[in-house]
Amino acid sequence: LRPCCLAGEHIFKWRGVNVPPPSTIDNPIIHFLASMASCASLRDTSSYGSGLRKFHLFCDIFSIPEVARLPASFELLHSFALWAATDPVIVAPAVLEGTPFEPVSVDTVHKYLSAVRAWHIAQGWPPPLSEADLDRITWSLRRLNNIQGHARKRPVRPPITLVMMRALRLVLKLDNPFDACIWAMACCAFWGMMRFSEVSV
Repeated sequence: LRPCCLAGEHIFKWRGVNVPPPSTIDNPIIHFLASMASCASLRDTSSYGSGLRKFHLFCDIFSIPEVARLPASFELLHSFALWAATDPVIVAPAVLEGTPFEPVSVDTVHKYLSAVRAWHIAQGWPPPLSEADLDRITWSLRRLNNIQGHARKRPVRPPITLVMMRALRLVLKLDNPFDACIWAMACCAFWGMMRFSEVSV
């Protein structure tokens, strides 16, 4: 059902056990054209691979049978969204019972849901969530984010100092073009009081 393939091919090659309703007439040429159109309809399918992997990981952890994964119900996708966004730090250890969590941001959860939606459509199923369903999931995720908002803050990073710059300079060989570029970026970021992301692409 889920052969080893590139992340961008997951939505096309990973299948469910259920057979979708026909969307075209039963003709090999038409089937080929529909398959070709489906594969070409998305520009960047590689970003969907991680969402599908996470969805199937969730289903494996909670013993969701293959037959319930495609098409997926609102209950399943709502549960998936809550699991994916929950930081286990806010949950009592007695409730966790060894359940693994890999928390991501709410924005990432929405991308995961988009991946599951694209997977459904690519496999010939209708979109699994209506607008009302998405609103309910968004409502839950917003409240969950409010509860665990303080736990998600990254610790404050220490400022870069001249001592750090000197240490960096000592390990770089400026006759090497790559090292020279790194040194130039570090100097621009330091003396220009920029974030490093502003000098890197």
